[in-house]
Amino acid sequence: MFANLVRLALVAEFCIWAALGAWLGAGPVAIVAGTLACAAGVRLFVVCATFLHSWLARSPRAPGERLGAAGTIALVAGEWRAMLLNNFLWLPFERTALRDDLPPAPDPRLPVILVHGYFSNRGTLCGLARALDRAGVAPVFVPTMPAVLAPIGTFAAHLDRVLQEVCGATGQPRAILVCHSMGGLVTRAYLREHGAARVAGIVTLGSPHHGTALAAMGAGENGRQMRQASPFLVALEKAEREAGAGCPALSVYTVHDNLVAPQDSSRLEWARNVAIAGVGHLAMLLDERVHRAVLEEIARLRAAAGQGPG
Repeated sequence: MFANLVRLALVAEFCIWAALGAWLGAGPVAIVAGTLACAAGVRLFVVCATFLHSWLARSPRAPGERLGAAGTIALVAGEWRAMLLNNFLWLPFERTALRDDLPPAPDPRLPVILVHGYFSNRGTLCGLARALDRAGVAPVFVPTMPAVLAPIGTFAAHLDRVLQEVCGATGQPRAILVCHSMGGLVTRAYLREHGAARVAGIVTLGSPHHGTALAAMGAGENGRQMRQASPFLVALEKAEREAGAGCPALSVYTVHDNLVAPQDSSRLEWARNVAIAGVGHLAMLLDERVHRAVLEEIARLRAAAGQGPG
């Protein structure tokens, strides 16, 4: 459903740019070139605007984490590339971007479930899923959450159903959850409501655990819940302090995140926190350092359960 909406939005956008070109008297080739250039240019503007906003709201950085001119250009270019891929391939054509999940079946290994974030679907996680596939990690499941702007609790309820199905079909009592962005809050909300009986451990990637300044412009109830000091986040942190950690957690985040700012909002008190630099919020899903951290944590959790890494 969400992929269909994205495709319709792209068609409408291209029609607007093409109509503008025709109104200006451009020829067919110029209209096509101009449409593509305008679509890409708008997204470059968005990337630059989010980096500026996140820089104004940034958390302190160590001297070694500061980028020069070349590093800044590479940072913006990498995030722009990831946004173009996300907008024009990963989201609208998720089934092309990412292989279908195999039906859950009995397996001796802890299953891995990837949880996408805000205004996304499973296609956004294709780079990470492919990295796990190349490393021979299986079984890996990448569900698309059915809601888009619903409360985070709605996503958590869907995650509960996915966990029940995957654990029941694989014969494993627990699963490993790897979560991008808002997916980390979805998983924490799940743990608050259902406990960690079905969760061997979680990995969050660029999750706004303490909110983000950019959420002030976010749409939907889930956008409002990601605002700093929102009632949802305050209640979530209170419940975690009272109930304890529940399961092992790793939070990987980038000190140059353009959507989560201040960037140390991704640090979770009861998690092992790992910071990387020089990469943006979407581009981190393609980063080898992130892939390596996820693979190592999956291997560690499976070893703790007496299983092999594959």
